[in-house]
Amino acid sequence: MTTIALGATEIWKSYGSVQANRGISLSVSPGEIHAIVGENGAGKSTLMRVLQGIDRPDSGHVTVMDRDVTFTGPGDALAEGIGMVHQEFMLAPDLSLLENLVLGDEPVSWGRGAFARIDWQVAEAQGRELAKRIGIEVDWHRRAGTAPVHIQQFVEIIRLLRRGTRILILDEPTAVLAPQQVNELFDLLRRIREDGTAILFISHKIGEVTALADRVTVIRQGEVAFSAAVSETDGEEIASHIVDGANPVSGEVKRGTPGLLVLNVTNLSAEAVEKSHPLHDISLAVHAGEIVGLAGVAGNGQVELMEVLCGLRRATGRVELAGTDLSGLDADLRRAAGIGYISADRRHEGLAIEASIEENTIAGSHRARPISNGTWVDRGAMKDVALERLKLLSVKYGVLRDPVGSLSGGNQQRVVFAREIAGAPQLLLVSQPTRGVDLNGIAAIHGILRDFRDAGGAVLLVSEELDELQMLSDRIVVMAQGRIVGELDADADRRDIGRLMVMEGAGA
Repeated sequence: MTTIALGATEIWKSYGSVQANRGISLSVSPGEIHAIVGENGAGKSTLMRVLQGIDRPDSGHVTVMDRDVTFTGPGDALAEGIGMVHQEFMLAPDLSLLENLVLGDEPVSWGRGAFARIDWQVAEAQGRELAKRIGIEVDWHRRAGTAPVHIQQFVEIIRLLRRGTRILILDEPTAVLAPQQVNELFDLLRRIREDGTAILFISHKIGEVTALADRVTVIRQGEVAFSAAVSETDGEEIASHIVDGANPVSGEVKRGTPGLLVLNVTNLSAEAVEKSHPLHDISLAVHAGEIVGLAGVAGNGQVELMEVLCGLRRATGRVELAGTDLSGLDADLRRAAGIGYISADRRHEGLAIEASIEENTIAGSHRARPISNGTWVDRGAMKDVALERLKLLSVKYGVLRDPVGSLSGGNQQRVVFAREIAGAPQLLLVSQPTRGVDLNGIAAIHGILRDFRDAGGAVLLVSEELDELQMLSDRIVVMAQGRIVGELDADADRRDIGRLMVMEGAGA
């Protein structure tokens, strides 16, 4: 009989009237990688909270190593050998990697007078031994915030292994990694699997699931919709179960036809502010009728570049829009000149999450006709404008007065697009357009971007999804260390793109 390292049996969990989990049962065995996939809001996160001891199920039970267990908190789960690496790393950026390794569980030695002190020699020996065991190298004295993202992720895993983790849960672990780093992570996970560790791998990248996992389970609307050995299924079948029979994300790639020069950036540089990344001598161009993809490992200056271009961050150099110098203009004036901006953080920057759907949809237009004559707001006109914009992008909602935060991630993002393209901007700056969006929403957003381009708009697109960049872009510019390090055709080998993404000291 196969041992169950971690199992869920008939897990039901609700939050008020929302039934998040509906009788979910699944299990992972020692030495197995089990992928969990499903749309946004399908119930994956709730199930993981139950398995971690953060939430208690309304009914059903959790099994660890063939024993039924009851968790009163995440400490109980950790004591049972369950550890989770979250999308947002939990390292303290100003501490060294070694300090992060032992934080909260420091090895101590006793000196004179029975005074305890942290034994850093023992700590480093433990770190080196664990890193050697799983086949990686770590500079333990490097400050965590300066380490490459894949090294930070490896240290998160090593920290859990040091604490006796036998069951590892990984939440979208490849979201911020370049292709080569994904390969390194997968090699690491396979080695850990060989040691008998059970791994739950949460992902929406079906290609990665089929490449890595031994088994896959699809969760849809709080229930297990499909489960099979990966060797007995394929990506098309998995995608079909995720979206209940349809596969909305087409593999069709349609390129644009570049026209006149819209965005021309010359010798742009910006200093680091607080924890931001500096920019160094950036020059690039975007034409009407094309999407230019901006590739790079997270934290290499992509966010800062987009903020400079839309006027939220100061810089030197020259930014021209259709031949007009915008270099000294603030965000409002750049918007008026014809720039739309889709922020990577829609909840904190792209939307006023507690304001109504209507207010978010017309924001930025509320001081102009037909909504306002400069002294008062025409509520009827405001409603009409909002309805027209929402209809154009097929936003699904209840009533206009509902808070925008009540919408799904995909519909929230459509609201942002509806607002930003309403004024027919010449240039659309787009960051992480499908982050936290399910397959149906991804297909819709990709369609919006292609339609905007095909109507003659220019798009500069930042995405950590290399597949998305290659599917949407007409050409790809790569950033590393705050510099442009290369430009490739969108059909280029992803390994060539990846090599540029991880260039050290590029352009120094």
